[in-house]
Amino acid sequence: MRLAVRIPPLLLFVVIVLAMWLGRGEARGMPLLLVPAAVLWVAGGLLGGGALLRFRRQGTTVHPLRLDESRVLVTEGVYRVSRNPMYLGLLCWTMALACYLGGLAVWLGPLLLWGWLSRFQIVPEEQALQRRFGEAYANYCRRVRRWC
Repeated sequence: MRLAVRIPPLLLFVVIVLAMWLGRGEARGMPLLLVPAAVLWVAGGLLGGGALLRFRRQGTTVHPLRLDESRVLVTEGVYRVSRNPMYLGLLCWTMALACYLGGLAVWLGPLLLWGWLSRFQIVPEEQALQRRFGEAYANYCRRVRRWC
């Protein structure tokens, strides 16, 4: 079960963050936006870190391009609130950076990350997981939203 798109989500995240930083212009975030930036940063760390820990405890792969190595369907911990907490964590971090940098143009970064992951990463992953785990995955999808 290999995905057709082979851009690792972490690489995409790094490229988008670099583009946001380099394209930030003169605008600076308002001090008032530092609070939501900090909240988003912490939330991203908790979501992503919690997801990684849960995968490690279950003894399954975290590599998004090697779904054939998935041993178990992880549905506990942060996976009770999101089917994609690692991607949600990355999205939170790009939104935190957009709050910090300020300006409207930097918000293209989180929008691009969300759109790319939704279409080119998550949809193929969901199809692969459906084939691998069948009705258990279908039931999980009915209980838990894709993002949150």
